[in-house]
Amino acid sequence: MTVRCDFKPSPFPTVILLLAGLLLPWGLASAAETPGATAPAATAPPRGQILIQNLGCPICHDVPGVTTPIREEAPHLSFQGEMVRPEWLFAFLKNPAPIRPSIRGRMPDYRLSDREALALTEYLRTLRDETPEPPAALRYRGAPKPEYVAAGKKLAGKDYFDCNKCHTLGGKQPEGNPEERAPDLDRIRHRFLPDFFLRWFANPTKYRPGTKMPGFFPDKDSGPDDILDGDEPQQMAALRDYLFSFGPVQVDGGYERARKAHPDVRPAEGRSLMVRLNCVGCHEVASLPNGKRIGPNLAHQGSRVRREWLVAFLRRPDIIKPEYNLMVGGAGQGARMPSFSLTADEANAVADYMSQALLAPEAKDPFNGSPPPADLSRQGEQLFAVKFCNNCHRIGQRPGGIGPNLTNAGQRLQAGWTVNFIQRPTHYLDTRMPNLKVNHEEAKALAAYLLGEKP
Repeated sequence: MTVRCDFKPSPFPTVILLLAGLLLPWGLASAAETPGATAPAATAPPRGQILIQNLGCPICHDVPGVTTPIREEAPHLSFQGEMVRPEWLFAFLKNPAPIRPSIRGRMPDYRLSDREALALTEYLRTLRDETPEPPAALRYRGAPKPEYVAAGKKLAGKDYFDCNKCHTLGGKQPEGNPEERAPDLDRIRHRFLPDFFLRWFANPTKYRPGTKMPGFFPDKDSGPDDILDGDEPQQMAALRDYLFSFGPVQVDGGYERARKAHPDVRPAEGRSLMVRLNCVGCHEVASLPNGKRIGPNLAHQGSRVRREWLVAFLRRPDIIKPEYNLMVGGAGQGARMPSFSLTADEANAVADYMSQALLAPEAKDPFNGSPPPADLSRQGEQLFAVKFCNNCHRIGQRPGGIGPNLTNAGQRLQAGWTVNFIQRPTHYLDTRMPNLKVNHEEAKALAAYLLGEKP
C-alpha cells in the first residue's frame, strides 16, 4: 500500500472567519437598508482589535465586542507529562518562544521564579493517560537505530507521507506561507520524550484536538506494505528514530538546579499556580476547572489610563495591584499581567484601539487639560486622610495596604475617569474599593490630589 499525505494548509487564516462577525460595527452597512444600493466593501477591524483578539486578552479581561480563538488554538495539556521533556518544559516556561507559526497567539512570559517554573513543571509531569508502555523492542534506547532511520527517511519522503510539505525537515523549509507552517521537526529532539511519538502517530487528534496533522496509522493495515514488511508499530518507531536523528538534545541544567534548590516543591503547588495564573483560561486541562476573567474590565480603558502610560505598560508590564498577590497567599504566587513581547508598533496599535473604542463618554476632564489647582489638591489631601484612603493605598513612603500604589497616579490615570470612579467604583471595575459617598466637588478634590504634584 502506498500512503501519501494530501493535506494542504488552508490559504485563509482561521482568524478571518472568526473576525467576520466583528465587521459590522466598523463600517459594513447592509445593502437592504437602501433599496437598490450596492453594499460597500467591508472595513477591516483595526489592527489593535485584531491583536487583542489574537493574543487572547478577552480570556482574562472583559473587552466589549472582542472575542478570541485562543481556547481552540492553545494546546491541550491533559497529557503533557507523557509528551515533553521536563528539562525543556522548565526552560520554556522561564523563556517562552514561538513553536507553531500557524497559531496567531503567543505564549506570554509570566516572569516566573525558578520555584514557580519548577512547580508548574512537576505538576504537568503528572498529567498522563496511563497508556501502557510500548513493547520493549520498540522503545527508544538512547540513540536512533540506523535501520530505522533509513526506513523513517523513506516514510517521511515525497513518495509516502511527505512531511516536508508542512514541516521544516532536514534543514529544508516547506513552500508556501511561512505563517501556515507546522512545527519545525529539526528541533523536536530536545523537546519531546521519544516514545511519545508511538502514540502521536497513531492518534494525533487525541493529543492535539483540531490538529491538521493526519493520522497515518489509524489501524493495523494503514502503513505502506513495502517498508519494514508493513509492520505499522515498527514504521512508527522508524519515523521517531528518523526525527530524532536531527539536532542535539539541548539541556541548560536549569531544571536540575531548581530541583536541588527547592527540594520541597510538590505537584500540588504547581496545580494551584495553574489556576492562579489562569493558565486554564487558554489551555484545557482535564483535571482542572476552566479559567475565568481575573484581570480588570477594559470596557473604559481608553478613558481610564493615559495613552503613553498604556504603551509603556503593554511593553513592560508590572504589578499595579498588590492585592492580587496578597489574596493568594504570598508575594509572587498570584495573578499578574504577563509580557507578550509586543513591539512598539504592536503596543501602539493596541493603545490606539483602546483610546478610540473603549471609552466612558461621561468621563470628561474637569480640569480641561490643565494641572489641578493647588488649593483643590490640598482639600483632596485632607479628604484622603478623612476617608482613610491610606488604609489601602500607598503614597510616597507612607504605609499602604492592598490597593494600588497611588504615588504616581497622575502618570497613569486620566482625570475624568478618576472623578467618576471615586463616586461609582463598582460601575467601572469589579473592585473592593468602597463607595466613599462623596459629591462631585469632593471627588474632584480627591482627583486633584491624586493626579497632581505631591509634596
